[in-house]
Amino acid sequence: MVFYNALLNRNDIIKNYKNVSGIYLLHNSVNGKQYIDSSYNLSKRLSTYYYSSRLIDKRHISNSILKYGHDNFSVVILEIFNKDSIIKTNLIKKEQYYINLYKPILNINTIAGSSLGFRHTDETKKLISEFNKGKNLSEKTKQRFSALFSGELNPFLGKTHSANTLDKMRKTKLGELNPMFNKEKSQKFIEQMYKDKSGINNPMYGKNHSIDRLEKLRKKVYVYNSDTKGLEKVYKGIVVTSKDLKISYETLKKYCESNKVYKNKIFSLNPLDF
Repeated sequence: MVFYNALLNRNDIIKNYKNVSGIYLLHNSVNGKQYIDSSYNLSKRLSTYYYSSRLIDKRHISNSILKYGHDNFSVVILEIFNKDSIIKTNLIKKEQYYINLYKPILNINTIAGSSLGFRHTDETKKLISEFNKGKNLSEKTKQRFSALFSGELNPFLGKTHSANTLDKMRKTKLGELNPMFNKEKSQKFIEQMYKDKSGINNPMYGKNHSIDRLEKLRKKVYVYNSDTKGLEKVYKGIVVTSKDLKISYETLKKYCESNKVYKNKIFSLNPLDF
């Protein structure tokens, strides 16, 4: 299988090979240089080439993607295997076969599996750290990363966390896991924490949001019939829905996040495709 544009075909590349083992080739359509690798999970491995932190690890393939952009790379699935039947040694042997056949210039090592147990150098670790802090990035690189994760290319576009995921996220900030655990707080910080922010103390007091801003703040509620899965109505917000259907705000919010059936209806903050 060949995907001729790694940028436009990104979703298909990642979705089509979940839990599939195989060998893949990355082809630079500008200079013809190639890179070959194998993975137990092609989807998981190929998705890493869209991670900003992965692209600054100074490997030849990463530098090439940064320089020419994903839209100048093709992804070629050379061979796939049954994940349950293939063993790592056989996968590596097959990868070596393709490396010998194509002689990919972008492979740092020409021995398959030589990158197993790879560890970043201290220099690369520092670079990744600085990247995460927004340091030492050229404007061109910043623009490329921005384009890579914007709009429909954003992996979280149109998605919401499940109630279970939200609960896990909340628990990661409790007790010793909280970044402020056991840290001294200045008197000014404490005052700000407990400052009365109601009425005239609220920074938005007396200010009005524009119509466009209000539309963005409001979360639309999509109401479906649980039997027919047909869309019954779209409300402008949870408060409006709550009043119209006489359902408490918290109850409605819970079912909007879980999409479970309640009173023969399914509620969602995003359009559902049954």
